[in-house]
Amino acid sequence: MKWIYIITAAAFTVLLSACTFESFESIPKDSSIISTINIKEMTISFYDMEKGEKLPDWTVDRPYIGGLILPDNDTILLYGKSLDSADLYSLSKGKKIESWKTGKGIVNALLVENGAEIAFADQDRDSVRFYNIKGTEVDEIKVEKDPLTLLEAEEKLYAISYNQEMLSIIDTNDKKRLPGFKIHPAAAGALLRREKDELWIGGHGKGTEVEESIHIYDLNNGRLMKEISAPVMPVDFTKDEDDVFVLSHGSNMLYKLGEDGRMKDSLKVGANPFEIDFFADKLIVAGYDSNEVYIIDPDSLSIETTLEVGNGPFQIVTRER
Repeated sequence: MKWIYIITAAAFTVLLSACTFESFESIPKDSSIISTINIKEMTISFYDMEKGEKLPDWTVDRPYIGGLILPDNDTILLYGKSLDSADLYSLSKGKKIESWKTGKGIVNALLVENGAEIAFADQDRDSVRFYNIKGTEVDEIKVEKDPLTLLEAEEKLYAISYNQEMLSIIDTNDKKRLPGFKIHPAAAGALLRREKDELWIGGHGKGTEVEESIHIYDLNNGRLMKEISAPVMPVDFTKDEDDVFVLSHGSNMLYKLGEDGRMKDSLKVGANPFEIDFFADKLIVAGYDSNEVYIIDPDSLSIETTLEVGNGPFQIVTRER
């Protein structure tokens, strides 16, 4: 389960050596890339998708669990729950350029306010913390215990905690917490469908009960509208104009659903996959235990290409040019 990997990722701290890696292979500025943050061996893998070639891995000396590329399209920000800072690297220079002293507990980050700010999910402080692009913390809002999944739409940020059966909502303009609503236990992974005022949430399950369904809530009143079968453990979502794609890591299944939740197709992919996204009109899925990224045609739901990456790809970070 993904939340367990986030907790145990802190144990990698003991593996850190005394050396500091000063530089890495540079990533050309004009390249479209798929990268993965690999937590079993503390590396970052890169593929230049325009040239169709794998670039040398970056072997880092800190246990990062996630990252994102800033609006300049050259800076990658990396973070980890056991780390006391978020670190910024220039892809084109191949080196660390700055660190933000966040303190420990950061497990997720999301660009918000049209890229002007970054929202961090902080599990040590049970809060969402907002930083501007220059690294200054501008606000902090307390939310439910152990926030993990973050989504934003129309000046609202939605924070989902694995351990609490309550959704937190923040007004990103005024930085005030709004009334949330009750959700199912052990929730993880979500998709906003503002055009229909729907929030689709997955999960792992609780105790001996594994999650088999996606729960769809009305964003206006928090009412549970529908449950859709997507066994086992639906934990990540993405969508295009017509369909919703759901990744269930407990069964290694990718599901293609219509807007009404009707099952249209399915594909077994990878081993213990956690992450799904769109890149250049293709689906990309990372297999945590298969150490691969799969390029998938969303229409036929067939695997077109398989990319080998480092051990334990935990998060995908992309840049399209």
